[in-house]
Parts: sequence; C-alpha cells; structure tokens
Amino acid sequence: MNKFDDFMNRLRSVLLKSAESMGLIIVVLIMIYLLLGEASGPIVIGVVANVSLFVSAVTPQALIGAALIIGVIYYYREK
Repeated sequence: MNKFDDFMNRLRSVLLKSAESMGLIIVVLIMIYLLLGEASGPIVIGVVANVSLFVSAVTPQALIGAALIIGVIYYYREK
C-alpha cells in the first residue's frame, strides 16, 4: 500500500503543478490582450472571449455554493 500512496502523491503533485501552469498561461494571455488589444491575435482573443463568457455565466448562487463546499471541506479537515 505504501507504493500506491507514493504514486498517488506524485500524481496529485503533477496534476496540481499542471493546473497551476495552465492558470498562469491564461493570466499571461489576458495580460497580452490588455496590452495589445484587438491586435493580439485570434488565439488570445478566443481565450479572453471564453474567460469572459465563463465569468458572465457564473451566478452569485454558484459562488455561494462553491464557498459553502470549500468551507465544509476545511471544517472536516480541521477535525
């Protein structure tokens, strides 16, 4: 079972690092769009359009639900 735990820890670490990297790439593309505007290219404009659609689709109820779920997770981790 120890090998499996080590494998899962490494897999979790790799997945978290890749999620952080993808988030950083999105932030860099948004910064490029803010600096260059419409001349930044179709890929950057597409990413910014998708991010803006996602932000507009997230409702306040969804944010409250996510906050409650995160709060419950932290509560049970403290116990």
